[in-house]
Amino acid sequence: MASKITIPDLKKIRVTDPLFSHYAGMVAKKMIPVQWEILNGKQGQSRCFCIDNFRIAGGTLQGEHRGVVFGDTDAYKWLEAVAYCANNGETEYIPEADELIEIIGQAQQPDGYLNTYFTVCHPELRWKNLTEGHELYSAGHLIEAAVAYYNATGKRRLLDIAAKFADLICQTFGDGEGQLPGYPGHQEIELALVKLWRVTGEERYLKTARFFIDCRGRTPNYLLREMNDPNHKVIFPELRNYDPSYSQSHVRPVEQKTMEGHAVRAMYQCSAMADLADIQQDEALRS
Repeated sequence: MASKITIPDLKKIRVTDPLFSHYAGMVAKKMIPVQWEILNGKQGQSRCFCIDNFRIAGGTLQGEHRGVVFGDTDAYKWLEAVAYCANNGETEYIPEADELIEIIGQAQQPDGYLNTYFTVCHPELRWKNLTEGHELYSAGHLIEAAVAYYNATGKRRLLDIAAKFADLICQTFGDGEGQLPGYPGHQEIELALVKLWRVTGEERYLKTARFFIDCRGRTPNYLLREMNDPNHKVIFPELRNYDPSYSQSHVRPVEQKTMEGHAVRAMYQCSAMADLADIQQDEALRS
């Protein structure tokens, strides 16, 4: 199987089409500033508490965690957007991004763990609700932001934060003794670990990305076992009658002939599978 996936150098790409260059320019000129205000709680009904949550988790602000369980990703996606704008020469928000990265770093736990909801609200439930908790999903967006920011600016601070968390994930999950044989209820970490491998060359990231694909859909279903545990803490009541096809965990990904369930989860999974099939020259996975 010939390798066909080529990663373009975004610094060498410019959008000059009259229509699309206008919209691309609006991201840096309009969207990034407004989103920064929202992240800082300055936009009325649109405000979120994302940055405050990081400050609370880092011990520099007193208060309660507010917002959705996956709210950390708002900050990560904003940083990723800032990075892509920087590739196009739009660097106005790099100082604010560096400020945010330091706040995120302060919220990271000594072992590398980084998730404001579980750190502030339920530290005893780490990795206990992969179905609903979005821990690995959020970690994936941190990693994607870190890789994008490093590629755009050469700055390692966020990359080091993400790598420390990724190292913890690689230690925690797997088929080895004392490891958890689980996988994310919401895919994302898989493709992110591949991106981290591309930057660092650390094989453990590629190995863990492949593990999350290979162990998905095994019998008995890991996510259903979690939800049937009498101590399971429900986050999303609408998922009580859980259908594993919603998260593409009904059968092993390599055996799936149709895409079922939640579209975002499915596309993250397919993206990771395509990367791994290409890198490892795996015809079954590619098929």
